[in-house]
Amino acid sequence: LRRVREAVVSTQSTGITRNCQDELDKQLDPHVSGVLLGLINENKRILEVTHCFPLMNSDTDESMEINREHMLEMERSLRSVNIDYQQVGFYQSTYLNTHCDRNFLDSVFDYLEEMNEAIAIIYDPLKTKLGHLSLRAFKLSGRAFQLYKAEKDFTAEMLRDNAITFENLFQEIPVVVKNSSLTNVLLCELDSVQDSTSYFTLPTSSYLEKSMQLLLGGLDEINQDLLKISKFQKAVYKKQTEMMKYIQDRKEENDRMVREGLKPLPEEDVNELFKDPAPVGRLESLLSANRISSHCEMIEEHVKSGIGKLYLADSFMS
Repeated sequence: LRRVREAVVSTQSTGITRNCQDELDKQLDPHVSGVLLGLINENKRILEVTHCFPLMNSDTDESMEINREHMLEMERSLRSVNIDYQQVGFYQSTYLNTHCDRNFLDSVFDYLEEMNEAIAIIYDPLKTKLGHLSLRAFKLSGRAFQLYKAEKDFTAEMLRDNAITFENLFQEIPVVVKNSSLTNVLLCELDSVQDSTSYFTLPTSSYLEKSMQLLLGGLDEINQDLLKISKFQKAVYKKQTEMMKYIQDRKEENDRMVREGLKPLPEEDVNELFKDPAPVGRLESLLSANRISSHCEMIEEHVKSGIGKLYLADSFMS
């Protein structure tokens, strides 16, 4: 099967945004998840998302069992009415691109193990509320999937050997939103009656402030990881220093015993005496760097749309 080139989301039947908003109104947890259903067009290399349904957002064993039964019941119901019931991934709501964590990575990996072309669609209700529909599709890159399948935590050597960085950890799939004909007509009518002064509305400072807070939080996480790496390097240096001192002292002792006509000490494996310190995992640092990159792109996009309006407003006021 060839790689999926893009994901087509049908708004006529899926209603990802509607499901997320309904669930967000019912609960305080900003993370709402569900299952994506659809099919894959192998000739056009397109994954079509045609339906979806929400799941209970909890990590307890009871909730997971309820979700499994709910998924099976939904698949049977959709199959009985001849509607696409094949799972093609999952969707999840998140605020300001904070989805890239260990739980998200595990979920993407589990779906990819079941289906090679499964995707994860991320919906940002806050950005959508500001007038920009935010639907992004992701999947693990091929090298990251194979490495994570072999080892659940990454070391610096693994990342270097496989050329994996925060930029190619996930692969973003272009999303094409497909509306019905009636929806397109409605959008054209709304566009014709839209207030032209709305184009001069300045970006909200609260959105930018929250983005900056998340960016600073990500930098703090990177700083903590750097401190762990520094401690690890100091431990390695201390181990090597003690090992060299032990070898030198033992050599001098053997030379003395040979001069005195005594039997020298037997050789020992110094690596058994001096254990290597546990390596520092780099997966969390990789995820933090990915989030920081997303926050920077989001801030750039948000500011870029407002900088021209600020200059225009300043010219009117002067």
